[in-house]
Amino acid sequence: MKISVKLTRAENTALLGAGPVELDLEEYLCGVVPSEIYESSHMEALKAQAVAARTFAVKRAMAGTVVDDTTSFQAYRAPLAESSPRSRQAVEETAGQVLTYGGEVIDCFYSASNGGTCKRSGEVWSRDYPYYVNKPDPWDTAARTEKPTNPSHGVGLSQVGCMWAAKQGVPYNEILAFYYSGATLVHEYGTGSVVGFEEETGGFAMNLHTLIFTNNACYKAGRKITPKGIMVHSTGANNPWLKRYVGPDDGLLGKNQYNNHWNQPMDREVCVHAFIGKLADGTIASYQTLPWDHRGWHCGSGSKGSGNNTHISFEICEDGLTDSAYFNKVYNEAVELCAYLCKQYGLTEKNIICHSEGHAQGIASNHGDVMHWFPKHGKNMDTFRAAVKAKLAGSSSGNTGGSAGSGTLYRVRKSWSDASSQLGAFAVLDNAKELADKNPGYAVFDEAGKKVYPSASGSTGSGTLYRVRKSWADVASQKGAFNVLDNAKRCADENPGYSVFDEAGKVVYAGSAAASTYTVQKGDSLWAIAEKRLGNGTRYNEIKKLNGLTSDVIYAGQVLKLPNR
Repeated sequence: MKISVKLTRAENTALLGAGPVELDLEEYLCGVVPSEIYESSHMEALKAQAVAARTFAVKRAMAGTVVDDTTSFQAYRAPLAESSPRSRQAVEETAGQVLTYGGEVIDCFYSASNGGTCKRSGEVWSRDYPYYVNKPDPWDTAARTEKPTNPSHGVGLSQVGCMWAAKQGVPYNEILAFYYSGATLVHEYGTGSVVGFEEETGGFAMNLHTLIFTNNACYKAGRKITPKGIMVHSTGANNPWLKRYVGPDDGLLGKNQYNNHWNQPMDREVCVHAFIGKLADGTIASYQTLPWDHRGWHCGSGSKGSGNNTHISFEICEDGLTDSAYFNKVYNEAVELCAYLCKQYGLTEKNIICHSEGHAQGIASNHGDVMHWFPKHGKNMDTFRAAVKAKLAGSSSGNTGGSAGSGTLYRVRKSWSDASSQLGAFAVLDNAKELADKNPGYAVFDEAGKKVYPSASGSTGSGTLYRVRKSWADVASQKGAFNVLDNAKRCADENPGYSVFDEAGKVVYAGSAAASTYTVQKGDSLWAIAEKRLGNGTRYNEIKKLNGLTSDVIYAGQVLKLPNR
């Protein structure tokens, strides 16, 4: 995506001319983020600022607005784009992510400080937006106690509050959720899937992903609980695939051809906090589908009330109930999940029950799960609780295999900077290697971003920055600047017509020739475009891959690169 910028600052006009100039939006953000917030800020604060700035810019780029480089829009300083590696990392790791509300990109404002109170937009300007809510901001108050800051308009993100929260360990998605109430973080400039977040699992070897059911009526009900226990369920249907219940497809789940997942309005009131089952590639994973402290609709009620008011819940996807290999994998995954939740909420194995036990205690409807399944494989809830107890004590009675590092999480991604490509995070290195082996082009990275499997390759270039541009003279076309040559090459390959230049302007790698493009028309689909322009509708996946799309959603006016016919 491009954005038109009228340049007024001398440092910008010296590099790019007065303009207006067309800049790649992500490269533009590399000069905005360090201009708006300290480069030394915690990474989660830089990411929150990157998303807020991107959302502001995308809203205006889509409207054809020409912005300038001052705080009348957003501060932009081109030299900082080259000298602010942490800001660049924040931009790269949130690439394409914007905030939406009701399916539309929000009008995203932010300021230095709100004076301790988040403002409604209608209190400051003429229009009220539902995602700006008047409420106390304890982060801003705490930040100003440490270092006094004059308040500004106070609508949206408080930069000092954001920086303070990030230092306390609050992740950027939660920072954004606080300042933009009810907004959803979405990939591909608002046209892709909802951004999922893994939990930091603190040494637990589960494969945990997040896809919150924001379209389920249970989530929209918005009731909270103080978790007092965990209730284990199983689905009661012979279908081990997570995609049956969790959706839409995030690139890992696989497509649900019947579109009957639970993340949509339904004709019955049902929703749990998580599911365990198979991904499209057959590996086992957990998916969080509600905030852990959200009141679920999972167990009905009994003579003594309802476990919905007290218990976190998850469903294990059943198969035919006879496959011991599958059972052992989901059983161990469930043990890991329960141990993790116990640690999060100060619970013990004694606080874990299944649905049938909930009925016996008078807090759930009359269901038999999981005791119709576990005994077939020599297990029951007592053995399950014992396994969780052992896990909490530091030893595992499950078969995890490999060596679990000292709390280290190994992440499986295409590259360290491409956080959106992450397939999972593992405490056990061997599990991460196994997943990488099943996904060509993926590697395993430690928490410092070092590739640990396969062995790292490519030259880091001793401080050299490799720039990806159409030509050395066309500064505005720059897609990125990389310390690692292989990363720059990959960027050029993903952008036909681009090459890699060293700091002297010499071409060190020539990417593929420029691809033809197509501007999406109203009513188009990827299949129809592939049929019309490539001669075969089944080639729509080639268009998705070339354009980095993770869903089939396209919009009128979008320019797509097309593969060779």
